[in-house]
Amino acid sequence: MSFTIVLDTDFLSAFLKIEQLHLVKDFYGVEVLRVPVAVYREVSLTNLLPRLAALQWVEVAAPEPGERPGHGPDFVDLGKGEQEAIQLSLSSPGSLLLMNDLKARRIAHRLGVDTVDVPAFLLSCKASGFLNPTKVREVIEALREKDRYGFRKEALDRLLS
Repeated sequence: MSFTIVLDTDFLSAFLKIEQLHLVKDFYGVEVLRVPVAVYREVSLTNLLPRLAALQWVEVAAPEPGERPGHGPDFVDLGKGEQEAIQLSLSSPGSLLLMNDLKARRIAHRLGVDTVDVPAFLLSCKASGFLNPTKVREVIEALREKDRYGFRKEALDRLLS
């Protein structure tokens, strides 16, 4: 079985807005990116749906029916997209979940799911040489402009140094 990349709404929508979702696919060297049904529904309520629907290498997938982590109060407080993204990652051993929400990432880690947020993704792209410093800066500026994405100063300093 190949490596699986699962996307949550916040990460997915940010890269759809800047029309750079292919960077995720190409950086991780995967054929498809997986999106939970609930995440697809959330995106379908926005003007990003046509962009998402046009990408044949994005697969909408439902978590395995038996894969339900302990429904503690912190898990059930998450949005449906975050819950399904974690569940889908759990049903795909060795997967990587791309999401930005800190609380959701902490819960995912507690359940054994590896996660990456936007700054960590861009830092990996920069450190590996996949993206040169100019392209990293362009992606950061596009995220700020089109997604209003706010980078912490420490993360920005590392990305732009």
